[in-house]
Amino acid sequence: MLFRLVLVLMSLWTIGSFSSVASASAPGDPVPEVLAGKKDRKTKEEKTEEQKKAEEEALKKKRELLARVIVLEVPGTSVGHTDETLVMNVRSRISRTEAMFFPEVDVYQNGRKLPDRTVAPPQQPAIVPDSAIDQLNSAVAAVEPLTWDSLDANQWAVRAHSLRAVTDEAWFIDRVELREPLFRLYAQIGRAAEYANTPTPPFYVNIGNIPVPYYWYLAALLANQDPSLMQSVTDQETLGGIKYQLQQIRNGAYPSYKGDFQRDNSYSSEDFTKTYELFVNGIPMEPDGRGQIDLFLGVTDVYLKRKDTGHGLTERLTANSIDDKTYFFMEMARKRIGADFIDQLMLNKNDCMPDIDGDILAYLAIYQKMHSKADIFIAIPENGNPNQVWIWRYMRDSGQLKLVGGGPDNFPVRFAFLFSSGILFNGAAYSVEVDNNLEDESSLAPKDLARRDRISESLDRNKAVIPFDFELRGHFNRLMVNFGAEWGLAAGSDENFVEYFQTPGKQGKPNQGGDKTYNDVGAVKGLASCKQNPEDGKNPGKYTCDKIADVYNIRRFNRDIYLGAGVVLGPNAGIGFGPRFAWQWGWVNMPHGYQTTLHFGYAWQPPVPQAGGRVRPLIDFDIRGGVGIPVRRSLRIEAAEALDESRVQPVFGANLGIGLTF
Repeated sequence: MLFRLVLVLMSLWTIGSFSSVASASAPGDPVPEVLAGKKDRKTKEEKTEEQKKAEEEALKKKRELLARVIVLEVPGTSVGHTDETLVMNVRSRISRTEAMFFPEVDVYQNGRKLPDRTVAPPQQPAIVPDSAIDQLNSAVAAVEPLTWDSLDANQWAVRAHSLRAVTDEAWFIDRVELREPLFRLYAQIGRAAEYANTPTPPFYVNIGNIPVPYYWYLAALLANQDPSLMQSVTDQETLGGIKYQLQQIRNGAYPSYKGDFQRDNSYSSEDFTKTYELFVNGIPMEPDGRGQIDLFLGVTDVYLKRKDTGHGLTERLTANSIDDKTYFFMEMARKRIGADFIDQLMLNKNDCMPDIDGDILAYLAIYQKMHSKADIFIAIPENGNPNQVWIWRYMRDSGQLKLVGGGPDNFPVRFAFLFSSGILFNGAAYSVEVDNNLEDESSLAPKDLARRDRISESLDRNKAVIPFDFELRGHFNRLMVNFGAEWGLAAGSDENFVEYFQTPGKQGKPNQGGDKTYNDVGAVKGLASCKQNPEDGKNPGKYTCDKIADVYNIRRFNRDIYLGAGVVLGPNAGIGFGPRFAWQWGWVNMPHGYQTTLHFGYAWQPPVPQAGGRVRPLIDFDIRGGVGIPVRRSLRIEAAEALDESRVQPVFGANLGIGLTF
């Protein structure tokens, strides 16, 4: 009967399914349910892609806040920004467990530096503002309507110089939006120079050995990358002059050279394209398999944008002739930021504020402004030793470097000592109410002592314990290790912990050979006189006692000596502040056994004025949960057997503590 009912239900479901498909496919219904299901799945996949993009953007925003450490690789060594030992040591020393590490070439910002050398490093703007586009367009709009006879030659010369000064407003092309305004400005500078009829520098220069109208040549270089720029010029004479220069460039009439991105005489296309996106005059490019690109004389702006987050090196090449056929971007940056910078920092390495060249300070100021939300550090592994690292921090307010730590003088491990108390519910603890009759009943066997009518009530009360915990922690980046001792006070005012005395001896089972076991031998005392047996009696010379009894270890406090390990999260994990997860394993005397717990805690620094450096106040909160496991000779084991319950009992509680980091 049941089988028939199942068949009927399956038939009805099948008919309903076919009718649904048929009705969905009927004329006039543009989206059948089957196709709608595909559409829904596609929408779900699209949402998944959107979520991935959102997650990537959130990750980039998070990385913008992280400290950036520039590692200066000492020439002749191989310890750089990817060395794991150096990374761990520096993160611990600066207390930034999520700090990111970058090569020295990234801080080289010669392209973004203002042409005006009188500008102090902290005033370097770093990025061409969008307002510069309006300034360039306004300058062009003021001169475009003028015809050749609107001004005399001298006036055109003055106008050419004034237009040329405007080019400093767009001193570095790092994005495509700057290209057309600058192209139009170059075109008008070239036109003004033609009408001024003064074929002299800076408006006419030799490219190689060929004299050219320089600004029409620069406009042609931009048009060579993007011919659509030519449409923005309406004056036919100007357009003709730029077209001629563009034709000469494409015909190879002017010298060219190679830009090379090799490092240490090697280049990995996969690593480079994974790390950087290359822009030349604001347009993306990719080096060839040897890490090279073709460049022309004149002005070329090169920018490496990091794909993970942030910015790499920038360079503005201005050359009218070439001595070398190749310009090595990475090696030039390493020489200036690597070798020269290292020499300056290590010359007086113990100085709190070292003297640095103005150009390098300008690079640092620019790099800081390009990563305005991050703290910038400079690290040098002395003689290539990752365990002997000198670290400086860039102070954005003063525009100087400040020594954070020198060589091996700062121990990378931070410590914290604290005292805490709270409440602990320990189901494994075993205690009794101590009364005057306990000693009289000490002759009872453990199972008699563990009678339900005697201890069940006191066990329920004793689950509340007041802990007094003394703990020492060690912090190295996110890793935390700790050890300490905790004394527990039974919450009941008339209760004490009770346990067997743990007598010495080897563990084992009797009558199985080997050494005699003393595991089950308790501490006893005689309650009556003992006599020596007569020589002619049984066991001559031995003492026999009328009555002996177990003696129990009764204490107001129990003790837990423990070790633990865990991880600390958050930006200040290296010095012990922030949320943490940990595990502990302890040895408890009453009841005799082990206690293992998982912990979640949070440590924060109270708002104490001028609290800094290695020594800082600490407030700590900790919650835990785990089990107590009695072992060997324990009343808890025998009580569990007598009460028909598990010997392993839950442990949980919470502590609040105070302490110091150092």
